[in-house]
Amino acid sequence: MKKIKYLLPVTTLMLLLCACTNKGNDQTSAEKDVEITIAYQSSVGYAPCIVMKENKLIEDAYNGSITVNWVEMQNGSEINEGLIAGAIDVGTMGVPVAITGIQAGSPYKIAFGLSAQPYSILTSSDNINSLHDISDSDQIAITNINSQPHILLAMAAKAELGDAHALDKNLTKLGNADGYSAIISGTVPCHMVISPYNFMEQNNTEVSIHEIEISHDIWPIENTALVGVVTEKLRDENPEVYDALIEAVDNAMKYIADNPEKTAEMLSGSYDASATEILTWIQDERSSYDSTLHGVMDMAGFMVAEGFLDNGPSSIKDIVYSNVKGE
Repeated sequence: MKKIKYLLPVTTLMLLLCACTNKGNDQTSAEKDVEITIAYQSSVGYAPCIVMKENKLIEDAYNGSITVNWVEMQNGSEINEGLIAGAIDVGTMGVPVAITGIQAGSPYKIAFGLSAQPYSILTSSDNINSLHDISDSDQIAITNINSQPHILLAMAAKAELGDAHALDKNLTKLGNADGYSAIISGTVPCHMVISPYNFMEQNNTEVSIHEIEISHDIWPIENTALVGVVTEKLRDENPEVYDALIEAVDNAMKYIADNPEKTAEMLSGSYDASATEILTWIQDERSSYDSTLHGVMDMAGFMVAEGFLDNGPSSIKDIVYSNVKGE
C-alpha cells in the first residue's frame, strides 16, 4: 500500500491559537516582525502553496521581515474554523466551503483562484458501473458535507439521477488519505476524491478500483476547484503583506508552468510516488493552476437552486477582493 502523509488534527487549531495569543507579548508593535499563518490541504491542487513554501516566495515579495507559518489540515471546514478563531490568516479550500463561509459571515473573502483539478467517483465494486448502480447501503466517502466533492457529486446526481440529493444518505466523511485507505481496505465501496488520490487508487496493486465515468459537461474541466481566502483583518491592517501574497501566488503558478519537473520533486515528499508519476498528475489535461476564477458563480447558483445554500452572492464582487479576476 502506498504510504500517505496524514494531516494535522483539529487540536492543531488550539495550538495555533495559543501561539497567536502568546507571540510577541514583550515587544512593542514597532518591534514586532510580521507573522502570518497559511493553511492548505493534501492534494496536487495545492501545489502553488508548496512552491511558495519551499521557494520562500512570500518572503521574497515582501519588503520587510516576515515569518510565514504553513500548516496542513484535514479539510476546508477545519480551516474555516481556524480563520474564524483568528489562528489562520490565509486559507486554501474548495469553492463551496469558501462561498458558504463568506455568506455565513466568516471574516474573509476570496483573494485568488488556486487550481482546477480532476475529481473522480471511484469504486471497488464490480457491480457498480454508474450512479444508478449505487444502492442505499453503499457508502461514498467524501471529505465533508458541502465540500467540493459533495457538491460535484450532487451535480452528477442531478444530471444522471434527477435529484441532487439522491446520494446524500450514502455519504460518510473521511479525509482524503483516510478515504484512500478505506476504499483500499474495503471499508467503503466508493470514494469521491480529488487528484492525486483518484489516480493512486486506480493504480494501487492491492484491489481493483475503477472510475464511474461522468460527462465533462457536468464538471467543466476549466472550472476553479480550489481558492485562497484571506481574512479581512490581514487585508485591511497589512495591505503590503496581502500584495506580497498575491505576487507570490502568481510567481508560484509561473514557476509550476516553467518548472514542472522541479515542482514534482517538491511534492514527492508528500506521497509514496516517484517524481515522474507526480509529474503526470500535474500535467493531466484537467489540472491547471490559475489565479483567475472560472465557474464560481455557476457553483454558487447550483448550491442555492438545490438547497445547499440559503442565500447566494448576488455578484462575484460580494465574495472576492478587488484584485480578483473572473467569476
